[in-house]
Amino acid sequence: MIRYIAPAATLVFVFLAGALFGGTLLINEIACETAGDDWVELFYYDEEETSIDISSLFVTMYYGTNERLGDESITLYSRDRAETPFDDRFSVVHLIRPGMNDETDSTGDTNGNGVLDVYCNNYFSSLWNTDCVVAIDTDDEPTNGGMIDFAAYSNRDGSLNATIGSYTGSAIGVGQWVGLAGDNGQACMVDTGPRGLATHQSIARATLHDSNSQTDFVVTSVQTPGRENIISGNFGGTRRLFRALKKTSVLAVEQGSGTPSSIDVFVYEPCNLRFRVFSPLGRLIYESPLYCDVYPGPFSMPWDVRGSGRRASTGLHIGLIEATAPRLKRSDSERVFIIPIRCR
Repeated sequence: MIRYIAPAATLVFVFLAGALFGGTLLINEIACETAGDDWVELFYYDEEETSIDISSLFVTMYYGTNERLGDESITLYSRDRAETPFDDRFSVVHLIRPGMNDETDSTGDTNGNGVLDVYCNNYFSSLWNTDCVVAIDTDDEPTNGGMIDFAAYSNRDGSLNATIGSYTGSAIGVGQWVGLAGDNGQACMVDTGPRGLATHQSIARATLHDSNSQTDFVVTSVQTPGRENIISGNFGGTRRLFRALKKTSVLAVEQGSGTPSSIDVFVYEPCNLRFRVFSPLGRLIYESPLYCDVYPGPFSMPWDVRGSGRRASTGLHIGLIEATAPRLKRSDSERVFIIPIRCR
């Protein structure tokens, strides 16, 4: 399942049904420039209601020492079950997080982030942000036929790492990747650009029809670990940094409740965000903290509907959301309407 950000900066939800037949475990998303927490998202697909225990498998770039995913059962399902707080079709494998306890069938989502997280003590610098491969395998040996799924990516600098090239060759040999005749090996790999991925980017599967080639994947600016992929487009050539998801927000707050409401936006470029709330006469009611280095994707800014130490009055208020992106030398703002109401 993929979500696509269309050129007009709208969200279109696409469900690719019937693309595969039989249970299939896929590499769905790869993040390789994360400052110490590189991860790979797995996705299980089947037209029937089935499941798979992934604990005995490896998610690996093969290089160096790697370990199996878990010592206890970690089950993915072809349907998202209502009884769990995470999407049962996905698991996020953190490749270089030794000493962390896996989230398994017996533990569930222990950190409460809505994602089934698995932690590995793999090669200490997985993943590379130049030439690299990612595989789901029955072990960490690429030549013995245990490969289940595979992806190769490169910054296409014209100098392929020989070891990575050999892993790609092994995948091509067993039909898990498609090579291109006459190239040096990099041309068949997903192109991540001359500088590789930025911190907020990932390599995301764009289709459930697994052709075992670079065309299955694209580089996206919106990371979605444990959730459906969002494929970022060019937003119609606009220079927007964000947009408010609602032009008018009715914030209903029960008396005595400490649960804040929120102003929700979708961020297109890494930026800093702040929002302010004004009365109809222009008096400043509330100013949020500065949210720094917000990555692309959905983002919520909480407000407990207080202004100057007390509840804001019921009725129409004006909200101003402002964004700055120093690296891009750009700024953006949007005005919204906020209506606090009190509930008993």
